[in-house]
Amino acid sequence: KEALSFCDKLYVEKDSGGNQERKQLDKALKMAKKYAQQGVKTNFVVYKLDRLTRKMLHLSSIIEDLTKHGIHLQSIHENIETDSLTGKFFCLMLGYVAEWELQAISERTKDGLRKAKEKGVKLGNKGIAKDKEKQIIAQYQQKEMSVRNIANQLNISTATIYNVLRRNSIQINRKNHL
Repeated sequence: KEALSFCDKLYVEKDSGGNQERKQLDKALKMAKKYAQQGVKTNFVVYKLDRLTRKMLHLSSIIEDLTKHGIHLQSIHENIETDSLTGKFFCLMLGYVAEWELQAISERTKDGLRKAKEKGVKLGNKGIAKDKEKQIIAQYQQKEMSVRNIANQLNISTATIYNVLRRNSIQINRKNHL
């Protein structure tokens, strides 16, 4: 944040740069265009380009949109600005690298998951203990407690209870939910 201390407005995006639809990014772009339309000299500053987007076409679209409004994109980490053709070229080149990197990460992840499955590794949540599962079934079949109360008592979600009941072919009575 210190590197961005000269910025008038600061937006922090929690979503991945691989996701094109992000609320904070949209707000920031809208605000920058609003300032530019009011005649305020505006730079759109990001800490790192791949945090802005990891899709080259999306980056190109953002740069084009900002340029159309007289706004320069500036990346602190890469020390690049789109105030020149060379700056735009380097931004787009790094956009290609970021997209390639995103695809490589995705491929390695998928490959690793496939190899783990081949080795018999069980992926996902470990589930709940058998004794807890028996307790859920017993309490549900007594019909003295609602699913929500059972969930609260056992500190698990109602979805887990319904999954246990379905797995054990137990008739689910939705009236017993609340």
